Amino acid sequence: MIITGPAIQEFVEQGKIHIAPFNPENIGPNSYDLTLAPGLLVYHGPDGAPPSPVHPLDVRAENKTQSIEIPEDGYVLRPGILYLGSTVEAAGSDSFVPCIEGRSSIGRLGIATHVAAGFGDIGFKQRWTLEITVIHPTKIYAGIRICQVYFHRYEGTKLLYGERPGSKYANSSGVEPSRSYLDFSGRSHDEDPPGRDPLAPAAG
Repeated sequence: MIITGPAIQEFVEQGKIHIAPFNPENIGPNSYDLTLAPGLLVYHGPDGAPPSPVHPLDVRAENKTQSIEIPEDGYVLRPGILYLGSTVEAAGSDSFVPCIEGRSSIGRLGIATHVAAGFGDIGFKQRWTLEITVIHPTKIYAGIRICQVYFHRYEGTKLLYGERPGSKYANSSGVEPSRSYLDFSGRSHDEDPPGRDPLAPAAG
């Protein structure tokens, strides 16, 4: 069951939903619009260039990132690049399951606000990291309403985010790159079975 917009406001006032800063004008029929913070991160290879077949990202590595500050007159996002952004607002709940989705007006410009991480956990009450991609070169601005958060009721025993093992982003305060490498702590690359990618270019 999805919580309606008016109920979201009631639960914010009761402290059952956390949205800060909160603006009643951002309430929708069954969601709340979140805005884009000015800081972005992009991944890059050892030479400073974007990831490529020569310098791919590695899920076992702490991949390097570069910070971008969105100027007042906007910043043009380019296709083929993943931009990590974050919401201005911290949003979540100890009482409901939070999720985010893109807004229709943003999606119709070819902007995707997340690749796969739109599903939150009960107890998550932080700023959301966004995985932003574009189909066309598109200028964006800090403070635009970039996505919407909505809330589900749950059934069963409650386990709050941050209380379960492996909560890698429990203390984050803004945009965060992937910490997937922490999933592999204690394992070495030598434990993988040998083999060559048949799609990789031949050596020499």
